[in-house]
Amino acid sequence: MKEFSIPLSSKYGRPVIELYKLPALIDTGALIPVVSIFPSIIDKYFDTRLILPNEHISGFGGYEKGSVYSVSEFKVGELTFTDFEVFVPEEPRLKFPFLLSATLFHGMAYEFDTINQKFTVRMQDDQQLEREFKIREIRGELLPQIDGVLIQDADIFLQPYVLF
Repeated sequence: MKEFSIPLSSKYGRPVIELYKLPALIDTGALIPVVSIFPSIIDKYFDTRLILPNEHISGFGGYEKGSVYSVSEFKVGELTFTDFEVFVPEEPRLKFPFLLSATLFHGMAYEFDTINQKFTVRMQDDQQLEREFKIREIRGELLPQIDGVLIQDADIFLQPYVLF
């Protein structure tokens, strides 16, 4: 079993790590990673290209318009994401410049240790530290694909939910 840890920030009260000298919120309910920085600034620090213009995402935070960009390389601890596709909102409004979705760690075990202030990721010995993260538009929804595997079936959006 391979593992690595990244320090958790103690000042936010949420699972926040530092990436590229900026705070990154790890959102276990998110499907799509978000970089809430103006595209011109992202282009200055990362090798990017526009993939899907004029898209939208929705969640508990509401509805957000923006575009999907590909970042040639993005590091989270010892993980390296190549062709890392992220949603970039038209107007950066999030408190954290990076929102890391749980789908980035698909097929891995991770934990937030708030006693020792660390975020730990564990993976099988045969798993690669280099991953590819793509965003696919299927039936009007943006869905995550990691290492060629679609993480969530688009049909889930067509199913009604019965609460009781």
